[in-house]
Amino acid sequence: MKKYYNLFTFLIVTVLFVPLGKAQTADQVVKITYPESRAIFQRGNDNTSTIYVSGNYYQPVDSIQARVVAEASGQGISTEWATIQRNPQGGVFQSSLRAQGGWYRLEIQVFSGGVILGSDVIRKVGVGEVFIITGQSNAQGFQNFGAVGAADDRVNCVTYDNSTANSLADPPAPTFQQLSATSLIGPRGQSAWCWGVLGDLIAKQYNVPVLFMNTAWQATVINNWKESSDGIVTKNIFALGTPNENFPAGMPYANLLIALRYYCSLQGLRAVLWQQGENDNVPLHSTRKAYNDGMQYLVNKTRADTDRYPAWVLARSSYNMGQVSQEIIQAQNDVINTYNNNVFAGPFTDNIQIPRFEGDVHFGGDGLKQLGQAWFNSLNAIFFATSRPLTPLPSPTVRVACGTNSSLTLSLPDLYKSYTWNTGQTAQSITVNRPGVYRAILKDRTGNTYLSPPIDVQGIIQPTVPAISLSTQPGQVAASQQQICADSAITLTAVASAGSVPLWSTGVTSNTIALKTSGTYSVQGVNVYGCRSAQSSSITLTVRPKLAVPTVEQVGTYALRADMPASTGGQNDAFDWRRANEVIPQTTAEVKVIVTGSYSARAKTTFALANTPSLTCYSDFSAPKQFTFDQTTGGISVYPNPVSDGVVTIETIENLTNALVTVYTLTGQELVSYSVPIFDERKLINLTGLAQGVYIIGVRSAGFNVSRRIVVAR
Repeated sequence: MKKYYNLFTFLIVTVLFVPLGKAQTADQVVKITYPESRAIFQRGNDNTSTIYVSGNYYQPVDSIQARVVAEASGQGISTEWATIQRNPQGGVFQSSLRAQGGWYRLEIQVFSGGVILGSDVIRKVGVGEVFIITGQSNAQGFQNFGAVGAADDRVNCVTYDNSTANSLADPPAPTFQQLSATSLIGPRGQSAWCWGVLGDLIAKQYNVPVLFMNTAWQATVINNWKESSDGIVTKNIFALGTPNENFPAGMPYANLLIALRYYCSLQGLRAVLWQQGENDNVPLHSTRKAYNDGMQYLVNKTRADTDRYPAWVLARSSYNMGQVSQEIIQAQNDVINTYNNNVFAGPFTDNIQIPRFEGDVHFGGDGLKQLGQAWFNSLNAIFFATSRPLTPLPSPTVRVACGTNSSLTLSLPDLYKSYTWNTGQTAQSITVNRPGVYRAILKDRTGNTYLSPPIDVQGIIQPTVPAISLSTQPGQVAASQQQICADSAITLTAVASAGSVPLWSTGVTSNTIALKTSGTYSVQGVNVYGCRSAQSSSITLTVRPKLAVPTVEQVGTYALRADMPASTGGQNDAFDWRRANEVIPQTTAEVKVIVTGSYSARAKTTFALANTPSLTCYSDFSAPKQFTFDQTTGGISVYPNPVSDGVVTIETIENLTNALVTVYTLTGQELVSYSVPIFDERKLINLTGLAQGVYIIGVRSAGFNVSRRIVVAR
């Protein structure tokens, strides 16, 4: 064993800033920040687990849906879209969904007003089996010993490498990779060793993905684990008398504890896989009691240090330098057989690959395949049914609130012992006033680690004031005074700054708003963090009252007139006329009609407003008035006849120009004449100066000369 011992450099690195796996693109609306690709969550004995999901959105949304889709047919049970959060606040979403054992594509889509605004996806997320490997060199492994990588893409490992730094701090945000032959199984495992074989067998047998962490340390004996778990600097029995006789502070136990407190908090755990005992046989020749006490102490210590109850699986291993130890094997069996200990029997390895690959203790070549198979045989259906897995712990929620002076307040929940932000601050709540990604590491009273969702603050915190324009005049600032007719609406458009939406004084949050009520309106910009801009300039809207419907009466032989029941208050009143459904080209209140039909009219009135184009409003069309053309008039109508008040009305079928109206006696004497430049409507002729009697009234124009008798009565 000694010739494979590596010299370690002691270095403690405190990692506070947690890098995120994906950068947000300019047009991205939503981004999943947790979990990472190839993250695997420990399933319960019901073959399900909770996948905790979080991320950022960059436009206001009102609901978020999620689902998982099997990466390949038969590798999981896909779920339907389900709403995981409504009305998220602060630009960050957090929720969870249940999934059965499988290998999935995690999909998110966000909505606003029932419309999908954006989506994101994380490939290769699993619900399956999570293991921590620990012990000595036959658990840690080596490069160039013939290790075989996992053939199944679902077999993965943690990428974190702590084999040189020996940091006692939390790892960075977890990342994972498929377990290749030369992979470092974080934080210390050297190569796939036998674990790629084991992972393939589990994935094939149970159709679930597998995640490994490896905290094993070559050249360790049980006392090294026991002493380091108590904070005692422990000695490497193969380096006594050298400058490197002491293991780094806290090691080897610290890596195991970090894995239990950190990765198991996030991913859960099926069991700790223990492969150790060879060095306690040779050279120590430990007694059954000494090894039993140390092994049980270590199991108990992991439970006390996490306030959880991880399962253990102990390989029965003692072979070293051609020697085996029944004392070590019996001690391992004693711990396995302790009642209600949640410790299970692993493989018996003393008879595998004898002699060993390099002659003393280590497996290699085909022996690694045999070792992986032996581990699989131990992790049988009974083990999976009776062991008590640790499921992932719930993620802490973070609340984002808009503060004063263009700042945000980020707050974490109570009940945690410590809070450490990537800014270096250690308060439960912090105030930020600049763009950046903010995340915290939280610890409970026993030191279990939790990661807050990252808050990706983009752009300016205080939105700019939106500009208002009319939908009919995009890009042009709307005048402060607007008017519409009562039966119409005006559509205002507000352009908010990136990452914010307009909030109108009516409470509506949309880019456009249709208004039908008089009032004063303004808009603010509101971003995903809840921060608001100042109010925009106001738009005062005047809604003109609905015009009353006119009544149509026949007022002459060829004349119809539309009468309004009251003044419209407009600057210019006119009318639209129609016969049946055909519009006729006349707009005055009184019109000449010479075609039999059903006539109706509507009023149209123009309103003026300062600095605003004039507005024409319309009434509804009147009830129809039936008109019948009188063909007996001979082209001219004079009435009343006889006339008693001396005033008669003359109408002509044709519209005449430069007409002359003349009144004669029956003997032809001209009494009076009137010049009518345009004869296109009823004309009144005053005969009050005439004595009672019979007279002739003639109308003459180019191509027209018609006369009628009129009786003047007194």
